[in-house]
Amino acid sequence: MIETVSSTHKSIMLAIRQAATLYLFEKGRENDIPKVIDNFLPLDNYQGNRVPVVDVVKEVHILSDVLQDNYLGLKLNMLVDIESLPFYKAVSDCIRPFNETMNKLPFLLVCRIVRFFFFLITQSISVVITAEKESIRFDFISSVTERMSKNQIDGAMILIYRVMEAFHPDILKKVYISHRNTPYEKECYLSTFRVPIEFSDTTSLVYDLQCKNHYKNAAGLLVKSEEDVGKRFFINSLFNIVSAEFPEMSYEARCEMIIDTMMGVSLPTRSYVAQSMNISVSTLKRKLYEENTSFQEILDKVRKRLVEKYLKEKQLSTTDIAYLLGYKSHSQFFKAFKLWFGMTPKSYQKFISKHK
Repeated sequence: MIETVSSTHKSIMLAIRQAATLYLFEKGRENDIPKVIDNFLPLDNYQGNRVPVVDVVKEVHILSDVLQDNYLGLKLNMLVDIESLPFYKAVSDCIRPFNETMNKLPFLLVCRIVRFFFFLITQSISVVITAEKESIRFDFISSVTERMSKNQIDGAMILIYRVMEAFHPDILKKVYISHRNTPYEKECYLSTFRVPIEFSDTTSLVYDLQCKNHYKNAAGLLVKSEEDVGKRFFINSLFNIVSAEFPEMSYEARCEMIIDTMMGVSLPTRSYVAQSMNISVSTLKRKLYEENTSFQEILDKVRKRLVEKYLKEKQLSTTDIAYLLGYKSHSQFFKAFKLWFGMTPKSYQKFISKHK
């Protein structure tokens, strides 16, 4: 989505450094603090608020060598002051107005916000979410070396876990682990997350969708809130950070991010997307024209990508999918689908199953 060198925000690096100091104090190893500090990267040498991941890896390796703890990602990120992070503050700015009026945002929407904007903290880990009938799953994929991978995946898991706990506590129901494989390691995660831990091919946090307001599925959770939330909710505070940190991001990519986040909650209109970017509709139209695309082309592309994903996963009904794609009715969705693929959703599912 963002064609640039993978990077990490300085705020999380500073927070990890503070956590490492606190960790050493708790372990009675105050004498090691100067040794750690002497090897910190000089952040003033980096312009702006971000540091290339390749350089962050070096600092993490030094911390690992000094602290000699195989669970550094878990332990340090549990000590991080998440409220000091610009990412957390921006998410909170989006969510707080609804919590204060006892009109909480749908859990799936909060998940989307955290997933799509997590890159503001670091690009060393990719986060994917999958909506299912009774749950939603965060999957974590590392883009760094194996040695770095375990700590980075653990750190990303803890940060997302803590952010989600801040706004929707006590609904994590299971954790899957792919980067550890011993009973002792399993116990460490059990003591951290306090939910069942299972070894798997993927590393995931699995949340329960039914425990809030007893909705039966993801679509019901979203559709219920359209009138209450969709017309009043904007992600401007997060997008202000995106614009400042990644000015080179195309307007097509910015549109996709907003549509992906809000689809099924707010009608995916030019007006809404432009407002979220703090620009006029005419400016948005001009910017997209300069990139040889249009809002409708982007909207159709996002919907086609999502519908293919949902149908391949076979977790949601076509009615659920229609609402998750922002359609007001099942018939509208079917009409659009036949224009895109020349067949019904059911026929398409049979086709992709046959051609796997």
